[in-house]
Amino acid sequence: MRSRKEAKRLFFFARSAAAALALITLLTLFPPTTLAETAGTGDAASRLLVRDTDEEETARELTEECGIAPASNKKEFSRARDGSYRTYWTSQGGKGAAFIVTLPEGEEAGGIWFQWYEHPHAVAVQVRDAAGEWQECGRTGGVFLSDYLPLPPGTAEFRVANPKDVKKSTPLPLAEFHVYSRGSLPPEVQVWNPPAEKADLLLLAAHPDDEILWFGGVLPVYAGVQRKTTQVCLMVPTLPRRRLESLDGLWTCGVRNYPVFGYFKDVYSLSVRDQYARWDKNAVLKLVTGWVRRFRPDVVITHDFKGEYGHGAHRVCADALTKALELAPDPEKYPESYQEYGGWDVPKCYIHLYGENVIDFDWRIPLPEFGGRTAFDVATDAFACHVSQKDTEYSVEDSGPCDCSLFGLYRSLVGPDRDHDDLFENLPSVVRDEDD
Repeated sequence: MRSRKEAKRLFFFARSAAAALALITLLTLFPPTTLAETAGTGDAASRLLVRDTDEEETARELTEECGIAPASNKKEFSRARDGSYRTYWTSQGGKGAAFIVTLPEGEEAGGIWFQWYEHPHAVAVQVRDAAGEWQECGRTGGVFLSDYLPLPPGTAEFRVANPKDVKKSTPLPLAEFHVYSRGSLPPEVQVWNPPAEKADLLLLAAHPDDEILWFGGVLPVYAGVQRKTTQVCLMVPTLPRRRLESLDGLWTCGVRNYPVFGYFKDVYSLSVRDQYARWDKNAVLKLVTGWVRRFRPDVVITHDFKGEYGHGAHRVCADALTKALELAPDPEKYPESYQEYGGWDVPKCYIHLYGENVIDFDWRIPLPEFGGRTAFDVATDAFACHVSQKDTEYSVEDSGPCDCSLFGLYRSLVGPDRDHDDLFENLPSVVRDEDD
């Protein structure tokens, strides 16, 4: 007899084949240009997972062809162009916190992708006016570690520096720097939306990479395919390079709302009690309750109560989130965040490996939105973004004791699951426009 997952795969394969046949029929009725006209253009189209480049040439990275003249620490600037988050260029402060970029002859810059080391940085990008003076044409917000800034047409030379209205000119900590030509952005370029004002799904994890390892296809399916507004919250910020790796992994999965990081140290224990002793229980509950109130998710999901392989930080995530379900609606509990965001009663909560009202996902179904790759494939690719973890024993696994496809419904205000195939069962569907 076939297993339940094998049966599901056969069903979805048949459904995918039927969809492909329908698409072939559609293409015979409507020319490709007509279909492209209905797909949307501009920023919304640039955020699609499989980007249509028929109407606009894909932007090329020109960084290695550019002349770059740093105002300080010139020999070290290669660290911002070596493709490694372990190395970075730090300028001096003041006038030394600047560099000039000259495009190769005949080229113009369409935009710049900054990847900051350790903390985000607000910088101005300047071009010369008719008198040869540097004038600001744009600036980054200093909010995201990974920040893309488009440039005006005709930009063949520009300078990056601290904004003139900043009183103290601080050093620039640049992990990686990329210059792109004009055109539609390649899929790897990250153009982040701010953290969600209202989340459909909140995923709480302990460390960067946990959101991939233990939750498998959750992010590819719900953020990438279904385009749910997905907010990832990570308790431990850990090393700067790991935060950049986490952004790469989340982007690979289709997450577009910037994650938020807690402030707890990366310490290891084997119990909830010991982890709370190291992190301070009240501080943990205050932070997690504040996140629930701030993001107002319809569904929350977090680690196994037993910490997957026993990690105390994972255990605390499950303990704190389930306690926050009761704390978040109460105005007497952590009143600062209640006053700022109001209370929130989360409709549904799922726990990894929880044994009641279980969903056993099949992450091996091909996804057209990811070019036919499965959610398991995408999660595996996302974990590969965590280069610092490549020599560890961990990998994405959808079987065995830490099966990333098993989740139990811990709490529901909308009734028990009946179909056991969707985190959002019994919740009203949200239809999103391409501009959302």
